Amino acid sequence: MSLLKKIFLLLIFIFCVTFAKTVFADTPSISVSADPNSNNSVLINVSGDANTSVLLYYYSSNTSGPQLHYLGNTNSSGTFSSSLVLSDYNITQNSSVYVTVNGKQSISITWPFSNTSTNTNFSFSQASIVTKIGQSIVVTASNSGTSQIYLASNTSPQVANFSVNGNQITVNGLTSGQTTANFCLIATNISTTSCANIYAIVQNSSAQSLSFSQNNTSIITGQNIPITITGGNGFYQIQNNSNPSIISTNLNGPTLTLYANGTTGSTTIAICSTDMNACGTVNASIGTYTTSGSGLSFSTSYPTIVSGQTQIVNITGGFGNYYISSNSNTNIVQTFISTSSITLYGNTPGNATLVVCSPSGNCGTINATVIGSSGGTLTLSQNNTSLLIGQVLSVNISGGTTPYSLLQSNDGKAQYSLSGNTITINGVSSGISSATICSAGGACVTLNITISSNISTVSGVQPVFSQNNLSLNTNQSSSVYLSGNGGYYISNNSNSNIISASISGNSVVLLGISVGSSNMTVCQTGGQCNTLYVTVSNSTNSNINSTPITFDKTSVSIDVDGVANVNIFGGSGMGYYISYNSNSNSIGTYITGSSLIVTGKTNGVGTLSVCSSSNVCGSIAVTINQNIKNIVSSSNNYLFTKPLKLGSSGTEVTKLQEKLKTDGVYSGPITGYYGNLTVVAVKKFQKLHKLSQLGSVGPGTRAALNK
Repeated sequence: MSLLKKIFLLLIFIFCVTFAKTVFADTPSISVSADPNSNNSVLINVSGDANTSVLLYYYSSNTSGPQLHYLGNTNSSGTFSSSLVLSDYNITQNSSVYVTVNGKQSISITWPFSNTSTNTNFSFSQASIVTKIGQSIVVTASNSGTSQIYLASNTSPQVANFSVNGNQITVNGLTSGQTTANFCLIATNISTTSCANIYAIVQNSSAQSLSFSQNNTSIITGQNIPITITGGNGFYQIQNNSNPSIISTNLNGPTLTLYANGTTGSTTIAICSTDMNACGTVNASIGTYTTSGSGLSFSTSYPTIVSGQTQIVNITGGFGNYYISSNSNTNIVQTFISTSSITLYGNTPGNATLVVCSPSGNCGTINATVIGSSGGTLTLSQNNTSLLIGQVLSVNISGGTTPYSLLQSNDGKAQYSLSGNTITINGVSSGISSATICSAGGACVTLNITISSNISTVSGVQPVFSQNNLSLNTNQSSSVYLSGNGGYYISNNSNSNIISASISGNSVVLLGISVGSSNMTVCQTGGQCNTLYVTVSNSTNSNINSTPITFDKTSVSIDVDGVANVNIFGGSGMGYYISYNSNSNSIGTYITGSSLIVTGKTNGVGTLSVCSSSNVCGSIAVTINQNIKNIVSSSNNYLFTKPLKLGSSGTEVTKLQEKLKTDGVYSGPITGYYGNLTVVAVKKFQKLHKLSQLGSVGPGTRAALNK
């Protein structure tokens, strides 16, 4: 063999070995542990291909987006070990990190270390916040109300500015990025100084916000709660957990799982999409079982949801922040909790069982069914109504594709029958009942009925209409305002082919279909009924006259002696007139041109119905408030001394609720637990006393309470 040929074959062999080494590189591994020789360092160990660069990928609390840093090279055995100083990298605690060696990526691990320590005796209402450039957020500190707070350090002052005023810290977003501010309490003995951190993410003004199935929740010790994340692009990343020793986290795709490790405390978790264009926070606290209690109740326990649509289920019972304890199939139903209601989103056809709980130990089960949809939307003349035991009412179906079918839940509270497009319901026993109506194309809608047993418990006379002899043209719509006991429903429509009628709040909404007349029997909770007479005639201007009346305000709220100007639109008539005023003792009104002038006489609430000359009407709610200067504070012998916020409990909270109830801003139960109802009441109290409406009790609010 010639020398040239031997050299050529040798080169081919070297190339193949090198190529094979690159292609078949080993998957590297990474591990970290505490450095026994330094509290501010960790030991990092990597294994992979020999004599190759080691690159660390991580997230820093100082800089937005993923970061890359060269650590060094593996040795001839393929290992690399080094001590890493925490303050040099500021890697975000509980974020994911990994390394690449020879182009191969290791599995991600959770970074468990932080270069700053916190003291649980000094904490914030939010320890992780997300804001935008030019916006500000106020954070309340829990500092026993005595020690002064000072800003010890700010890792990136160009990102956000922190200003201290008493026990309130204002965070102003300056530029996009991340920063950690360390605050301490001034103490006479420096060895006892308490410090705590606020981690802030500042986004561009155009950035999105992530949504969570529940973002203000309580969790019982030993339990775990799954939370679904939506929004943003790409994957999600935990940027910060302010108190991981109390509540730890696990992120798997769009599901964040919280684990209660401690017995008391709270945490704020900041989460962003990997491109940092969408962020949000989850607030969680540890609750306790205070009573075995009975189960929670729902407006419907067997909802049927059309794929791609939503349905709201209301919760009653227990107290505290409701949360989803379990969801048997998140691929079928996604959930979003807000105060006392759950929004269910039908993802794909199937069944899912949801367990909903409150920190008081009360739980309940919702069995949800998701079905496919085609053939258009299905609607009912009324979706939520009430009737008495033994009473009968009819509900009309429209839309979708015929024939319709009726799926009744087996609750024994009501009997349902379907004939054509009319459902007849007979009250059997007191309680809440529901039925699902579907079209042949698969579109469905749920009918919710409340059945009561005792007519004598409801006072009042039959409902009153703002007008009960109404003329419409075909294709024209109008509203008739109702006053009475509430819980209205249409018991009978003598000719649904002439006119369509439905209930919307305190109004009967009418639409002329064809020439003729119809009588509608409208009833209310308690069984009292009245009859509405409607005539429909044809008109060449019917399409013009059908323009509904609207206002430039959704409602009016003024003080006594105050004046509000409301602009009126639509109606297509020659002028407007006030057809009904439910509380003329409190509300003064007159119309000039297309303006409704509302004046405050005495404090109270009511509804105004305004019509045009073509008999098209609209309603607007009005609230007349007592002048603040006329409000006399009630006597208060209790001295408030503690900072209070959402999640607080004890005697101070009980006295607070009693004080707020005396002042007329709180209507909830006296529980001694600082829940959402108390937050709302405190904000009302703060508004009356011209304080910042934070919903928590700080020095300024305590001073007002102690007057």
